[in-house]
Amino acid sequence: MSPRYAPLVPAEELASPMAYRQLRRPRESAGFRREVEELVRQACREQEAGDLLADAFVSMSANLAGEGALSFTGLVPAPRFVRARTAYDSAMRAEGSRGSLHSYLNAAQSSLLVGDPHFREAFAHPLLVALIAHILGGPVKIVDLRAKDTQPLDVVARDNTLHIDNNPFMDEFKVIVTWMSGTERGPAGQGLSYLPRTNRLFRQCQVGPRGEAWSDEDSCIFPTRTRVDEALAAQARFYDDRLPRVVHLKDLPFPCHTIFAASRLVHHRYRTSTGAPRSAIMASFHRTDDGADRLGVGDLIGTDLDRSLLSGVVGPGFLAALRSEATEIVDALRLSVSRPDLVVDPDRHLLEGDGLHGWYARLSEGVSLNRLREATLASSRDGDAPAVERLVLRVQYDLQGPLSMPLYADLSEEDRKRARIVIRELAPERIRHFVTRLRADRIGRGAPAPVRLPFDRSVEELLHGLRTLDRAMGSAEPSGYVDPVWGPTDGHRVVRSLHRFVVDLARTAERTEDEDSLVTASAFGALSAALATDLLVLGAQGRDLAARLFTLYLGLVAPDVPERESDAP
Repeated sequence: MSPRYAPLVPAEELASPMAYRQLRRPRESAGFRREVEELVRQACREQEAGDLLADAFVSMSANLAGEGALSFTGLVPAPRFVRARTAYDSAMRAEGSRGSLHSYLNAAQSSLLVGDPHFREAFAHPLLVALIAHILGGPVKIVDLRAKDTQPLDVVARDNTLHIDNNPFMDEFKVIVTWMSGTERGPAGQGLSYLPRTNRLFRQCQVGPRGEAWSDEDSCIFPTRTRVDEALAAQARFYDDRLPRVVHLKDLPFPCHTIFAASRLVHHRYRTSTGAPRSAIMASFHRTDDGADRLGVGDLIGTDLDRSLLSGVVGPGFLAALRSEATEIVDALRLSVSRPDLVVDPDRHLLEGDGLHGWYARLSEGVSLNRLREATLASSRDGDAPAVERLVLRVQYDLQGPLSMPLYADLSEEDRKRARIVIRELAPERIRHFVTRLRADRIGRGAPAPVRLPFDRSVEELLHGLRTLDRAMGSAEPSGYVDPVWGPTDGHRVVRSLHRFVVDLARTAERTEDEDSLVTASAFGALSAALATDLLVLGAQGRDLAARLFTLYLGLVAPDVPERESDAP
């Protein structure tokens, strides 16, 4: 992995400041914030100590803006949270991906979850929504909703190295709800960690020869000692003593709700082999005028605010929908005044001494996914696992590897996100299905035995395959079949997402400079082709392309995963 240099800088040092949407509308945003503050003040006016409650809201928002994150513990009463957790556990048992590093579920596709008002309250409590809308300066929508279980595991992988989320040209806020799996207690391991105040800076962008601003996903990560030091140095300017501060949220008495500036705050999930399993719900919030992406949950029975956030149904308007939830907002503000520990004091969760040194040493060592993958594959060989199962294991790990895709100032990468996530989080049985089919197609079509090509030749082969697939997808008719991995969705939307993913994967391959990134891109390429042959009428050309891309991948990983049992050592 060779991350592109992209320092964190103040707005005045950006190479193309007007490419950043959050910097283009200060007056509009300030006006909307005043409207939200007035809405809250009106709701509090008839309450005892109403001014104190309204001031508490403004103080919370100021803390969120200044520090980059704001956490609550016990925001949702225990009896209601139990119902949310019970629905969550049932859905994860039935539908979770059970991946190599975590079990993932696109919660928006689970009617068991989004149809449950207690589950919706867990991530879209009206106070959380009001705070996010206030800080973003406009009406908001949810664009991604996921559930994720993580077991104790000593690993630094792509998804939990120190990083910043999403596109730098807009602001994204996330709500993450975390708890000790199977309980109503807060997380006791695998928790969110972050560098407070780094949200006050921006990721520097690249500027192309025609003046177009762009970035990429490697610009978002801090996977080496040098990059970790850069993040800590950027943070240091906001503290007089210039000492590092790392907040690690764990050992809380109740489930923890954290709002954080995901696209600006340097953060990660600190995974270790100690502590307890962690469950989490993550909801990503954008302003409604930032891109066309929406969650698009259909036929939702819920409040006006629920429908506005999840379905994109405008109804009476965002502020009116928020006003209808005023009682919930006031009750939460009253609880924050009567129970000061509702709002988590981040200073009580700073890593110090050996804890801070251990964190720094682990993050500075860089990504350790390869070591974990090699140990797991060695164990599978010792246990005489069939070759196809070893291949499934290898694919699972490689889909979590480095893949630095482009990010655009016009947010045009939104279309590909669905395909990227669906492929990355494929359950083992779905990987087995595609791998078995690809192997059969290879043999049936008389493909040559996989061989490891020189690096440059492998990149050329990958590029040729992806560009040919792009052209074929552009002129093919829909097959009428949508694989269940896509969930209940419109087939045209799925084709658009997968096609855009293939286009951007080719652009990524052009800039691939290391073996790990090539392996990951090849795994995605082979599975993209397999999915495309299902979605579209690609005929023999599509099957040939899928077999060719799969052969490339096998050549890169053949020492770990022989194609046939007879090839195994």
